[in-house]
Amino acid sequence: MCWSIFGVDVPDTILELEEGDEVVILDTNNPEELPKGIDKADIVEIIDHHKLVGGLSTESPLSVTMRPLGSTSTIVWQLIDEYEEVEVPADMAGLMLAGILSDTLNFTSPTTTEDDKEAAAELAEIAGKDINSLADKMFAAKSDLSGMDTAAILTMDSKVFDLGGKVRVSVLETTDPQVAKDMTDDLKTGMEKMTADEGLDHMFFFIVDILNSEAFLLASSDEARAAAEKAFEGTFEGDYLRLPGVVSRKKQMIPALEGVLK
Repeated sequence: MCWSIFGVDVPDTILELEEGDEVVILDTNNPEELPKGIDKADIVEIIDHHKLVGGLSTESPLSVTMRPLGSTSTIVWQLIDEYEEVEVPADMAGLMLAGILSDTLNFTSPTTTEDDKEAAAELAEIAGKDINSLADKMFAAKSDLSGMDTAAILTMDSKVFDLGGKVRVSVLETTDPQVAKDMTDDLKTGMEKMTADEGLDHMFFFIVDILNSEAFLLASSDEARAAAEKAFEGTFEGDYLRLPGVVSRKKQMIPALEGVLK
C-alpha cells in the first residue's frame, strides 16, 4: 500500500544469493530470516534494532550499526542525517516514515523512543504527509484480510525462534480483531498443519488490536496454551488469551515466552 502512496515500484524479492554478492542487511541479524546463500555472500554492513542473535560470519571487517530504537528506519535516517549534503527525495522519506509508524504502531508500542518521534516528524515534513492520516491509511490496509487465505494470514508477519525448541510466532496487527476471530477454526487448522509440516514445537498467533493496545493469543496445542498462560500469567477464555497492553513481539511477546520455554 505504501509503495503506491509514494509512487514507488515494488522492488523484486531476493530469494537466493550467490558467492560474491555484496549485501547490506537491514532490520534483522538472524540468518534464519535471510535469503538462501547468505553464508556465501559478502556482507558489508548490518543496520538493525533487534537483539544480537549470532550465526553470521564474514571474511572481512564490516560496518555494524545496532541501536535500541523502535525502528530500523529511524537508524537509517540518523545515518543519512549525519551527511548534511545528502538530500532525501520525498518518496524515500515517506517510505522511511511508514517504516517507523508500522514498527511503533504510530508511537503506541513500548518500543517507541523519542528518537523515533523526532525522526518521524522530520521525515513527514520532507514527505509532505500528515503522520496520523498516513498511519490511519496503513492500519486500515493491514486490517483488510479480503482475498487472503489462512496460510497467508498466519505468515504475513511471522518469525521462527529458537526458544528451547523451534517456535513460530506470528502477529496480525488490525483495527478490527473480530474479523480474524471469526476465522478461528480455520486458523487453528492452519496452525496445526504448519506445526506438522515445519516440524515446529509450538506456534503462537497474536491478533494485536491497534486501537485498544491489546492482543488476543491463539496457541497451536494444549502444551502451547499452558506455556502461554504461564508466560503471561493469564487464563484462556475459549480459544484466546486476552493480553491487555501487549503489542510488541520484540519487547513483550518473545521475552515472556522465552522465560518459560527456553
